[in-house]
Amino acid sequence: MAASRSRTPPLPPATSPPLFQTCREAKPLLIKHDLGNEALALHDRRPCATPPPALDPIPISSSGSGARDWTNLGGDGPTDQIAELVLAGDVADYLRFRAVCRSWRRCTADPRGATTGLSTLFLPRQWIMLDKAHDASRRRRFLNVSTGECVRTDLPELAGHTLLAATPEGLLLLLHEPTLVVRLLNPLTRHLTELPPVTALLTEEERRDLRSGTTPLEDMLRVVGAGLADAETSTVAICFRWPTALAVARPGDERWTVVDGDSFIDSALTGAGRFYCASRSKIFVLDTDGTNQQPPRLRLVATEGSMPFYFFRISHSLHLVDNAGDLMLVHRMLGQGQGTGAQGVVKYSGNFKVFRVDLDAGALAPVKDLRGRAVVISLGRAVSVSVGAFPSISADTLYLGFDCAEKTIKGGIDGYNVAASSSEPSCYHGSCHDMVLAQPYSVVDCLSYCIRLNGEHLA
Repeated sequence: MAASRSRTPPLPPATSPPLFQTCREAKPLLIKHDLGNEALALHDRRPCATPPPALDPIPISSSGSGARDWTNLGGDGPTDQIAELVLAGDVADYLRFRAVCRSWRRCTADPRGATTGLSTLFLPRQWIMLDKAHDASRRRRFLNVSTGECVRTDLPELAGHTLLAATPEGLLLLLHEPTLVVRLLNPLTRHLTELPPVTALLTEEERRDLRSGTTPLEDMLRVVGAGLADAETSTVAICFRWPTALAVARPGDERWTVVDGDSFIDSALTGAGRFYCASRSKIFVLDTDGTNQQPPRLRLVATEGSMPFYFFRISHSLHLVDNAGDLMLVHRMLGQGQGTGAQGVVKYSGNFKVFRVDLDAGALAPVKDLRGRAVVISLGRAVSVSVGAFPSISADTLYLGFDCAEKTIKGGIDGYNVAASSSEPSCYHGSCHDMVLAQPYSVVDCLSYCIRLNGEHLA
């Protein structure tokens, strides 16, 4: 039985500034004090598969006052056990835990350490970047798509970089334009991982055009998807649309290794520790050999089942999505509707098919639901969102980013309910570049606008 508020020893005040601030009141680190066995247990937001281990008693202050010494939990104390439970929930909570005092930081692993940069323990998987916070050039807002929590953080590491993509692990893929060096930034821990430059992937003419500014960067480099291909060896994979190449590298490598330079890959995504690629109706996985005995290669793992799969690349698009651990493929089909709207505006209609990638059967299985979740898609990526965290979002619904033509054209659609096979009409029309949204913004507006990552300068 939990003790009453008066019997619970207070937590010490933070002795260092927080690493980030919450946009709304953050959920505090809740600790229950069990009087029966003098043990601490973390109040996690999610149920544990196994009961937490028994923790050591809280040390008594050396002053003899009987007060609990919260700062002296290291050494043989339960600090590392508490930190492990906190980290199992979310890396943001772990950072708050370490920010309490110097003693707790000393007894726990530093997420910015040389050996922890790409560790799966510290990846902000559930966090996506929204936009600039206020007018600060390097201050950004991040949203947890599972809990709805929003935080602001200052990222001076963005200076001089261009955003190429956001990875499914929550990392930001950056390009340092003066050197063409690729870097991965963990926006919560602020750890920066350096990767080889893209110089070897470009022709001499392309490199010259980039240096002179003749060709815009977004016309020279376009990323389909990026992420960790092998967490154990910190192998990073990037699928480029321009130049056409799937390449891998590790921190410390001098150059990128091209796995495939011919295939046109429509979508790429990291899921369950593997890097998947979609090309028309075929799903491939990137096999990497940590011993370097075999070169990395693409291996076919799933293809169309009994249903025909018609894909027209000019007006169709494919979107791989990690839907709460379930690998799925969204087939978006843009077509011209019958007749024209007001003032001769062409009407567009959108149709969608959703498949579960059945790796055991090696086939794409059509489905009529998103497991009660929602998915926001843009031309460049797709994000699965918990409906429970956002009451205004409908379950089993595909929401479109503002770079999708059927959303911004007059008479277009805002979303598509997979279960009901019905569309939600869009109230916006016009170019997404000069569109002014009516305030107050809805969650769907915010996600639809910010899911577009089109290589704009960050600083």
